[in-house]
Amino acid sequence: MKVLEADVSNVGFSPVKLRSLPETVAEQIRTAILDGRLRPGERLIEQKIAALFSIGQPTVREALKELEYQGFVRKLPNRATYITDLSIGDMKKMFEVRMVLETLAIERAARNITAAGIEQLRQHLATMSQAAGAFDLAAFHQSDLAFHRAIWQMGDNEHLGAALDRIASALFAFVLLKHHDVKDGYRAAVKQHERIVEGLATQNPEEASRVFHEVTVGFWRDYRDIETPAMPSKSNRKRTAAS
Repeated sequence: MKVLEADVSNVGFSPVKLRSLPETVAEQIRTAILDGRLRPGERLIEQKIAALFSIGQPTVREALKELEYQGFVRKLPNRATYITDLSIGDMKKMFEVRMVLETLAIERAARNITAAGIEQLRQHLATMSQAAGAFDLAAFHQSDLAFHRAIWQMGDNEHLGAALDRIASALFAFVLLKHHDVKDGYRAAVKQHERIVEGLATQNPEEASRVFHEVTVGFWRDYRDIETPAMPSKSNRKRTAAS
């Protein structure tokens, strides 16, 4: 019997990326945080983690830096590292700052967005939707951040992006831990982000920022228990400044 050789050229395989040791350690710590085995506010001791993994402390530090970048841990001035823990007051303050900064980023992105940029955001949305359906919290968090970072990059202001990264990463991660069992919230989050893309696609900064504020404040009020005062429209801000 003649054996046919499989044609794998058009299957759509992606290049295999071997994970580094710090990435592997970071993934296991992140999974333990999301599973509730490590809890917000607990201190992570580098020496103990290194001993458990049978690796050096420099490798652990690299893993913790990655987790800090993702918002799952916070390094305090005394160099101790803790799993992110925010009070409701902290979250409200951070959300308020995030909304002011990201509204500016949305306005800037709307001026610069291209068809390729819209497609990039839709790809992040597809990944986010798949993660929400599978209730894969780590993948959801990563795709959520990737979505927003793409918008910040379109705003073409690295200082604005850096400020948002510092605020939003920790906020997103902690809310993910606090509301990890609210499955409807993740599906609603996908719809919220779809509306953000629709607003950006208008290429109208005022309309894009209006849609962003409306759907984001509504989502965080309904699913994250964060209530903030309504932000005035751009035209109202101009009138207020002139009065």
